[in-house]
Amino acid sequence: MSDTMPVAVRAIRVTKPHRTLILRRTKLRSFITFDVRYADGTVQPDVDLDAVLKGGSYPADYWTTRHGARAAVGEWVDYPYGRPLRA
Repeated sequence: MSDTMPVAVRAIRVTKPHRTLILRRTKLRSFITFDVRYADGTVQPDVDLDAVLKGGSYPADYWTTRHGARAAVGEWVDYPYGRPLRA
């Protein structure tokens, strides 16, 4: 998408059916996906957060943003500090 860094990140909890390996029963499994928002207002849903935030180059920024987003599921948090953005 864009080569610039995002300005905000949002974590979303998603629940999907999952088939178990042993008894082949269907159970619900929840996991977290991440959306990013850029300065021009575009939102990119369901991204690999490590690739978008360049976790190898900026590990502290990646870590704080990811943990801030997980703590405030459903709300936008700022990059690179991970603080919730209140409207």
